[in-house]
Amino acid sequence: MVTKINLDEVTITELNKLIKDKTFSIKEIVSHYLEQIEAYDKGINGLNSILEINSDAMSLAEELDEKNLVDSGLLYGVPILLKDNINTADRLHTSAGSLALGDSRAGVDAEIVKILRNKGAVILGKTNMTELANNMTKGMPNGYSSRGGIVKSPYVLGESPAGSSTGSGVAVAANLCMAAFGTDTSGSIISPGIKNGIVGYRPSKGALSIKGIIPTSFTLDMVGPMTRTVKDAIIIFNEISADKIYFAEKANLKGTVIGFDQAAIDNMTQEEEKKANGILYKLKEAGAILKQMYLRTFPNKEIDIIKKYEFKHAMNEYFAELPQENRISNLMELIDYNNTHKEETLRYGQILLEDAQNNTSGEMTEAVYLDTLKDLENTKLYVKDQLKDINVCIAFNNHPIVQYTGLPAITVPCGLYNDGMPFGINIIAQTDEELLNIAYAIEQIAGRRVKPKFIGY
Repeated sequence: MVTKINLDEVTITELNKLIKDKTFSIKEIVSHYLEQIEAYDKGINGLNSILEINSDAMSLAEELDEKNLVDSGLLYGVPILLKDNINTADRLHTSAGSLALGDSRAGVDAEIVKILRNKGAVILGKTNMTELANNMTKGMPNGYSSRGGIVKSPYVLGESPAGSSTGSGVAVAANLCMAAFGTDTSGSIISPGIKNGIVGYRPSKGALSIKGIIPTSFTLDMVGPMTRTVKDAIIIFNEISADKIYFAEKANLKGTVIGFDQAAIDNMTQEEEKKANGILYKLKEAGAILKQMYLRTFPNKEIDIIKKYEFKHAMNEYFAELPQENRISNLMELIDYNNTHKEETLRYGQILLEDAQNNTSGEMTEAVYLDTLKDLENTKLYVKDQLKDINVCIAFNNHPIVQYTGLPAITVPCGLYNDGMPFGINIIAQTDEELLNIAYAIEQIAGRRVKPKFIGY
């Protein structure tokens, strides 16, 4: 790299200005992030958040510098990492962390990747993740994959950075990229968003395309950006979504009705409760109207049922669209490969894979599945009624009502616990526009992003 630069905590807007002003070339910026990855992510003491680097990243950066189309959009030249279940039609593999799929390459980009490339974003590489989005077995640690090993927390050595978009969350927290993408089926963006002190945004169901992503459940799956600020999440969403949101960029909460899930507070530790009440106090002081709520609680069995009965069908459909040279062509072959290579692939087993293969038809005609879909529609109506008198609801931690009903949700970092791990809140709403605008205001008033110190690294 020609010039030693420091891009820690730089926002997309600031990066765009640096490129426009020719303070740094895109090649220099990409080189910086590659050096950061080498320094902090690789080796025995590394964070292990990156599964694979795009070998074409530098040449792509050079091409963008030569074209100099920085006025074409805010994502021009922005280095972005993708969770390893998002298809890229390049030299990168798409494996969802599975050794069985370690040689698998997609024939076409995922829909969101096509848009990112058209906008001039640089695909920096793929992030490590909980294998098969934590739908492989029970008891697998968050952030573990047979292909990539375990992702480490950038805050406290030995603590869980949550999953399954673990690598994306850690990489953003550690300033190894400008932004990353994760996927969320039952909390896989929201949980690592909170645990890594970043903004994890799960848009409303259907707001972004999930075509070209290794699936778990087409009913529950969603893809979304993981950033260090709410504004960066808004910028990315507006750049790649067909439905742009109006962003007011105001930190005014006067008259805004904010619900909060009292059930979550009732189950908090003393430290958690103190922090939660501190956030609510700041919001009230800023003019928000607080409303105590009890979000509908239900066992995760409904989500588990949908995942179980959709997984086999969804995976076989995904494999059928891959180029024929890929060695795995259906779920059964994936299971067989793992059984043949047990020592490398089955450290924690594959109970969920076998259950889906052996105990579902793959046709999604089972009565228990169809009854759950009916319950889902009834729940949507119930939750819509719960939220009708508020603008947003602070659920604090991941709440399955988000994934089950397809509501949009976003995390906002709010400092650290006494042990050094991040504290954050999860906000939900009925629309993306209302969620993002109010989350931005909440971030300005009560948010606090703390850069990790890489303790122990």
